[in-house]
Amino acid sequence: MLRLHRVQAETLPENVGSQRALQAAGFTRYGLAPEYLRIAGAWRDHVMFQLLAPTDR
Repeated sequence: MLRLHRVQAETLPENVGSQRALQAAGFTRYGLAPEYLRIAGAWRDHVMFQLLAPTDR
């Protein structure tokens, strides 16, 4: 068991299908990363999602 606290995923802003799939899996959108990855020679923004493990507070 990995016992991860946080899993993170990013998608291109126009990739609505992946964003819906992440939200259906319990991920929460938390921001936009400008010029996050260089794809096909161009720096592309990405929408950022996270899934946090429950914590004992």
